[in-house]
Amino acid sequence: MNFEDELRSALRRREPSPDFTARVLARVAATPPPQAVQPWARQPLVRWVAGIAATFIMAAGAFEYREYRGEQAKTQVLQAMRITASKLNKAQKKVQMISHRSNS
Repeated sequence: MNFEDELRSALRRREPSPDFTARVLARVAATPPPQAVQPWARQPLVRWVAGIAATFIMAAGAFEYREYRGEQAKTQVLQAMRITASKLNKAQKKVQMISHRSNS
């Protein structure tokens, strides 16, 4: 119960002191204004260079990804060809075995 009483007391409405407004205004006046966006970002040349660099990086990444996907496709095709060759060899052996039996 003591906790609830303390909470009520802490949350009870109180009138601010008479000099509250003056103190707030003085503190606001003493606070420096917020700085603008980084100074280098306002310079057009820096923005252009950053944009061009980002474009090159994205293009290089896209090229590397395309190379990677090409290597993956090549690996998959080679694996499919090995599986196909294996199955064809098994089928050919069966055909030869059946053909050999019928000739004997």
